[in-house]
Amino acid sequence: MKHADALAQLAREIARARRAIAWERFWAIAMVPLLAFAAWCALALTGALDFIPPLARSLIGVAALVALAAVLVRAAWRWRRPTEAEARTRLAADSGLDFGAFEALEDRPSQLDPAGLALWRIEQERAIGRARTAKARPPRPAWNAADPFRLRYLALLALVVAGVAAGPAAPGRLGQAFLPDPGPLLGDQPMAIEAWLTPAAYTGAPPISLSERVGETVAAPPRAQVTVRVTGPRGAPILFFRTDDGRERVRFARAADGAFEAHLDIQSAGRLSIVRFHEKAFWRINPGPDVAPQIVFVEPLTIEEAERGRFSWRARDDYGVREIALRVRPVEPPEGLVSAAPVDTPVVGPAGEPREAEDEVEIDLAAHPYAGLEVDAQVVARDALGQEGVSAPVRITLPEKLFLQPLALAAIEIRRMILWERRPYASARPAPGGPATLPARDVLTGQEEIVIRTADQDPRLERAPDAIKRAVRFLDALMMRPDDGFFADRAVFLGLALARSELEGAREIDDTDLAADTLWRTALRAEYGGSADARRQLDLAQQAMAEALRDGASPERIAQLAEALRDAMDAYLQALVQEAMRQGTPQTQEDTQEQTTLSGQDLQDVLDEIERLAREGRTEEAAALMQQLAGILANLDVQLAQGGEGQGQQGEEGPQDDLSQSVEDLGETIAEQRALNDETEGQSEGGGAQGEQQTEQGDGGQQGQGQTEGQQGRGSGQGLAQRQGEIRDRVNDARRQASRSGADEGRQALGDAERAMRQAEQALRRGAFDEAANAQEEALRRLRQGAQDLANESARRAEDAQGGRQGDGQSGGERDPLGRSRGGVGDGGDTQIPAEAERARSREILDELRRRAQDPRRPEGEREYLRRLLDRFAGES
Repeated sequence: MKHADALAQLAREIARARRAIAWERFWAIAMVPLLAFAAWCALALTGALDFIPPLARSLIGVAALVALAAVLVRAAWRWRRPTEAEARTRLAADSGLDFGAFEALEDRPSQLDPAGLALWRIEQERAIGRARTAKARPPRPAWNAADPFRLRYLALLALVVAGVAAGPAAPGRLGQAFLPDPGPLLGDQPMAIEAWLTPAAYTGAPPISLSERVGETVAAPPRAQVTVRVTGPRGAPILFFRTDDGRERVRFARAADGAFEAHLDIQSAGRLSIVRFHEKAFWRINPGPDVAPQIVFVEPLTIEEAERGRFSWRARDDYGVREIALRVRPVEPPEGLVSAAPVDTPVVGPAGEPREAEDEVEIDLAAHPYAGLEVDAQVVARDALGQEGVSAPVRITLPEKLFLQPLALAAIEIRRMILWERRPYASARPAPGGPATLPARDVLTGQEEIVIRTADQDPRLERAPDAIKRAVRFLDALMMRPDDGFFADRAVFLGLALARSELEGAREIDDTDLAADTLWRTALRAEYGGSADARRQLDLAQQAMAEALRDGASPERIAQLAEALRDAMDAYLQALVQEAMRQGTPQTQEDTQEQTTLSGQDLQDVLDEIERLAREGRTEEAAALMQQLAGILANLDVQLAQGGEGQGQQGEEGPQDDLSQSVEDLGETIAEQRALNDETEGQSEGGGAQGEQQTEQGDGGQQGQGQTEGQQGRGSGQGLAQRQGEIRDRVNDARRQASRSGADEGRQALGDAERAMRQAEQALRRGAFDEAANAQEEALRRLRQGAQDLANESARRAEDAQGGRQGDGQSGGERDPLGRSRGGVGDGGDTQIPAEAERARSREILDELRRRAQDPRRPEGEREYLRRLLDRFAGES
């Protein structure tokens, strides 16, 4: 070993000796603080501090921390760092050498004579040999001297036992011991906790109380909201929810009653705790799973008449099925649909979100985007969380609606271009020059800043896929010469122009769906048109059927054309009836309706026979019968034309009759709304059972129906909401009918009534019966006001019309609502003996008016109005 190596080894051993001395001194000094620390920890882990009042617990904790700090300071004061001499002495003693055994390594010769140098070298060799054998021993702490009573073993045992007993609560108890709660020192009182879990409404599960389950594991539904209320602290605590993905915190807010309250949505397992300086309470929340629904085809999708699809399905879900949809995707999609998402068509789902449901549905597929394509069809079930269950696919070809008009065919072809192109638009490029802007005007006009972009500044069509550009070019070509007589119906041209504008304004591919919808409605208008085009449509259908029979078309094609011919005949006959109702006398209307009804049945029989012969392959006989059908239609035209000549001029009374009918319908609606209001008030006052037994509807004609509804739980919130919705629909119909009749009075009141009914319906679905009753009262008030306004308008029109007829010498006196003369002498030309049915109807109206006037549940104002009507019109009977 060299001299330098010997010095390095000596330095290492001296350092080891110094560490050993320091460790022995540490244990001698730290024994007392460690014993005190262990005793305090064991006491805290046992939970003994929990039985001490909060203020005393905080004071004891502070005192204990102060005492521990004093012991540590005293121990630190006694600490003395080992010196170099102490380390050399310890190393010499451990090696069995004297104190100066290693000093020769550091000596230098005082004289450089040969004899002295030789002796120095000999001593150096001996010193190197001693350094090679020098070893510092491990520390030998004097534990017995520092702890003569062996308290360290008792403290260690107590600490282990207390820790095992504390279990998961150990961290909280230790934190409370070494971080005393300052809350009691700040005025906090003992915390009272009230907590519960409210499961999501779709689960149908009852609330779960957490107040008595502090520290426990709580099984919960998949989705729930926890509500925690605490009283006692002066400041707001914090609600923590720790999961594997992180931590969420909500600070408590002061409620109206002075308590602190917090809400938190829980969707996954975690630890819920209340913290006010320290954790005051905790729960382990374990939500259950919510699996996706399951659904299958009971009967696969089949195509019925009029492009309608029919299928049966059966579905189940652990918490209820909410939505059902038919999903289709093309088997061999065109280029524009290769990456397109499947199309979901909603169908009527189950009521009430049942856990198991089965139904048969019928869906209109005529306007489906994939009409005419072979598709894989699946039925899809969704639950409240949006999870989907999908059935096995069924391969089928979607039906395509048959159009015969050239403009309709063109519109449908352009629509197909749009719907079969789902590729995205190209990315927008910065436009040169930038858009022009109009600054915002004052607050009075409410106009905001307007941005104006020209085609060069916003080239949307340049970014569109090729099929969209081609559709625009087709529309431009179709509308190139609007004045050449090709557009007999201006609405068709406007529809095509609107679709073109919508395509030009589209920013992305989904925006083009609006143009596709416009084209569909335009095609229907072009195909069926108004009443003037009904005959032309029938001629086209006859021609297409004749050509199909001549060319030997397939039975499926014959059936499709036969259905189109039926629709054309129905539209034509209906147009004839409407034309007679607009222009003819009542006698003409009845004659026309009777003739079209009888002829329509004959035509249907002939068409059924034609279809049967075509299915059997007897095309010649079917063609001959088709000619007979054309003859029947021609004869019908002649008969109706002869019967409609020279008829009376009472068409102007149509709006008046509609307005009178609206007033009469509103009277029945008021009665039903009042009865519904009574049942709602009964529910609000806790009289749900009585509400279910009520059958009187305020209208004798509705009593039986009320009983049936009562047996089905009509007193429930959902049942009442459904009835409120039906009444609202009737009010909406009455408002539209009044609008068509040109009656401006009453429309505003009926609109207000409809809005109030919608509010009542929503409140009933929530079970808020008080709120629903208030809304129904407002609706009833507005409904009466609207009915009175319409009645006044009807009376005014009747007086105007009567005055005009008297001036023309056509009537001898004013008529009342029951058809009787109010006075005056006429020429007797319009005198008619009422039929038995008319007299019976008059008696029913009078009896109903008398019953309502005597009903004590009706408002006094309405009863007084009914009594005046009876005094005026029923006094003569």
